[in-house]
Amino acid sequence: MRMAWIVTTVLFVLSSASAVNFALKARWWAAVGVFLPSVGLAAVLLGGVVRQSMSLFWLGCLLVVAGLGAEVLDQRRTRTAAK
Repeated sequence: MRMAWIVTTVLFVLSSASAVNFALKARWWAAVGVFLPSVGLAAVLLGGVVRQSMSLFWLGCLLVVAGLGAEVLDQRRTRTAAK
């Protein structure tokens, strides 16, 4: 259980720093696309796996999918802006 906390904390800090970097560049969809999956992974690891809560597991999965959707929107937005 301690290892899950350590991995989640390190991943959350690194992804938060990356999301802040994207937000400072005004790339909001990229910031959301980086931040939501890390929050979702924290919910899956700490809530779903460690505490064995199905609702937190599925909430984490939903956040990861929403983050991937935001990443796709950012990809399309930057691709069309470059043309």
